[in-house]
Amino acid sequence: MMQNGMIPEEWVVSYAAGSLSEAHALVVASHIDYHPELQEKLADAEAIGGLLLENTETSSVSDDMFNDILGRLDEEIASFPQMKSKSENHLPKSLSDCLDGDLDDLKWKKMGPGLSQVRLWTGPNDERLWLLRAKGGTKVPMHDHRSLEMTLVLQGGYSADGEQYKPGMIEVADEHTHNHQPIINEGEECICLVVTEAPIKIHGIVGKILQPFIGL
Repeated sequence: MMQNGMIPEEWVVSYAAGSLSEAHALVVASHIDYHPELQEKLADAEAIGGLLLENTETSSVSDDMFNDILGRLDEEIASFPQMKSKSENHLPKSLSDCLDGDLDDLKWKKMGPGLSQVRLWTGPNDERLWLLRAKGGTKVPMHDHRSLEMTLVLQGGYSADGEQYKPGMIEVADEHTHNHQPIINEGEECICLVVTEAPIKIHGIVGKILQPFIGL
């Protein structure tokens, strides 16, 4: 369950275990960069994973293994360096490290009135990683989702389904999300990092005609 625009703990654990795709891992890592509490949970998960691996190298596992791990956890966490919340260009460090230059150096492609995008990565099963940019007051075309979509706000903000999303907050939509229409906050540009697992279903004949050109 989402709380205050933050992903559930299981996503952090999956990221620590290395079980996420490249695109999902980058979105989750960038989201974690904004939130010290998620950084602590990541340190916990990595420390537990490391101690479990250490114990599997022994010839036997005692009944007190997990008590021993928990007893040593505080010592292990103290050795983890603190992650920086954001880089000098006001992007999360995980994303900034992956980009060649600043946002204005990227080749933005027009999507429609007030909207532009940069495709960062395309993976198997039509999984895609995007940067989306929208002018203040823009209404994203109403649409339904066919699969999982994660949207991390980097700059500005928007409202959707009665919720307000600001920098560092993440919105998760899935096949149960219908009539979705984010509205960009007035007076400020909004930039988001988005990963999709399938194309969205845009409402209306105009949207359906434009969708192949939009690429969403």
